[in-house]
Amino acid sequence: MNPAFSIIVFTTLAGAAQGLAVVLALAQLFRVAMDPAFLARSLWLAVGLAIASLVASFFHLGRPLRAWRAVMMWRTSWMSREVIVLPVFIALLAAWAYGASASTAASGSWTVLPLATIAVAGLLWYCTAMIYACIRFIQEWAHPLTIANFMLIGLSSGLVLACAMAAGVGEARFVQFFGPWALAATLSAWAVRALSLRRN
Repeated sequence: MNPAFSIIVFTTLAGAAQGLAVVLALAQLFRVAMDPAFLARSLWLAVGLAIASLVASFFHLGRPLRAWRAVMMWRTSWMSREVIVLPVFIALLAAWAYGASASTAASGSWTVLPLATIAVAGLLWYCTAMIYACIRFIQEWAHPLTIANFMLIGLSSGLVLACAMAAGVGEARFVQFFGPWALAATLSAWAVRALSLRRN
């Protein structure tokens, strides 16, 4: 299989955006000490990655001007569901980033927005993975490992990115908390991918 370069860019950027958003949400929920400015910048980076992935997705459409029609088949198409969930994820993330930047969000939103971010990111990973996993006649994809691969690789990339950014600005507690998880997620992603390749 030789996927279009735009699909590779979309999958990589979207996965990293979701992973980064989930890590920041977990940091907020577990009250990991971090500079509010670091949180805001990281959230805006996740928004930028997600928007860039959305732009990249247009380049593997036969007729980009008819992209809006993809939404019409949401009852039967996982791609249509992905097309709906991705903008919702971007909007949710942008709302959280704006609140973090302005420091005017109500205290309750600091629980609601991170929880919603985790839920929508997980749903987006599932929709993206099911585009491939639902194709029964391609046995290499039609397996639960496909879903696990998307989620673990995305989470790994988000954790590594978050830790690299935190280390770069001296957020030592963030790195101490999430560094081991970044390693664990990366090794888990590698192991599950190896299982998938071995099975195939």
